[in-house]
Amino acid sequence: EGMAQAAAVGQRLKEVRFDKVIVSDLLRAQQTAALALPGYEYQTDWRIREISVGSLMGRRVADCAAQLGEPYLRHRSARDFTAYGGENPGQMQRRVSEFLEDLTKEPPEARIAVVCHEGTMYSMLCHVLKCKLPYLAAYADNGGICVFSYRSGRWVLNKWNETGRLEPEA
Repeated sequence: EGMAQAAAVGQRLKEVRFDKVIVSDLLRAQQTAALALPGYEYQTDWRIREISVGSLMGRRVADCAAQLGEPYLRHRSARDFTAYGGENPGQMQRRVSEFLEDLTKEPPEARIAVVCHEGTMYSMLCHVLKCKLPYLAAYADNGGICVFSYRSGRWVLNKWNETGRLEPEA
């Protein structure tokens, strides 16, 4: 399903020419970029990863809940994985904000595609809107296209979660 979603994004973006493509260093984002933006060379950037869960990486939520119990469930609910060597939402927000601020140094007319993860997009939205929203208050679908621009010294949200569908999924 994810591969089909990436190919669909590629179809929606096929007329757009990008000057640069930046992709999360996680494999699934790189696979998405290869399908959605074929023919582009891209650079990876660790700052646009999903939130780090530390030593829990690669483990199933159900297994963690069974093995670690209530403390894990509290940390997961708060999205605070510092107890496991990961990060909390504030730490993720800082690294994503640093990434966006680095993009402000690019030429103003540059078109840059960023292939990342839902939590990263949410952090970008919070940075652009200069606010703190409840986690995933603005849902982003797999394959949803978000467009931000940097003009006159400030970030602007142009599109959020464009999927090509007229109705949201149930």
